[in-house]
Amino acid sequence: MSVTGSKGLRLGLVAVALVVIIVAAQGLAAYSAPAEATVSAGALLGHTGFEYLGGLRKFAAAVLWNRLEPQFHQYGNGKPINQRLDFLPTMRLVQILDPQFQQSYYVASWMLAQIGRMPQALDLARDGIANNPHAGLMRANYAQMLLMQDKVKNLPEALKQAQAGTASDATWATPDDQFEGYAIFRTIFDLAGDKISAQKMTEAQKALTAQGAGLGIERDQ
Repeated sequence: MSVTGSKGLRLGLVAVALVVIIVAAQGLAAYSAPAEATVSAGALLGHTGFEYLGGLRKFAAAVLWNRLEPQFHQYGNGKPINQRLDFLPTMRLVQILDPQFQQSYYVASWMLAQIGRMPQALDLARDGIANNPHAGLMRANYAQMLLMQDKVKNLPEALKQAQAGTASDATWATPDDQFEGYAIFRTIFDLAGDKISAQKMTEAQKALTAQGAGLGIERDQ
């Protein structure tokens, strides 16, 4: 491990530890309050503390993710990414710390689906949408999980997700995310016989490619 990587990991663990300590302190404060005030005080402290620590939580999540991401491309211990189940607990922690960290849902649900844990993969994909309702990548992720489970039975719901992911209010964190999402939507539109929408996705991908997006895509579409 490099000095820089070791330092980053330590910072992430410190941030996580601070979150745990403060949340525990909030719990103790609520427990110590009079019975009639426990529910309201506990709820207020928990909500306020969770919001107040937003920046710290996101920092911790980013540090943890940055420790994982380089390994996605290195096939550590001779295993491809979809077999690195040891990554899943850290990914779950990233989701807890920062529910808006979309890539953690995207990668983790795909890994679960690849090892046959489709119910968990679908649940996680739904969590991604619940926490990021306008995120096109989360719609694409859920749509792909549906197709992997049953391409025929789930096509109508997958099509709904594709339509939501290409609506005017859909958002994308990065051009690469948009490129990947459009590839999934293109497949869905093709399967549904909507050649016009499929062609729009193809043209949009070409435009994104011209901007440098879509290089080094790891996840199969």
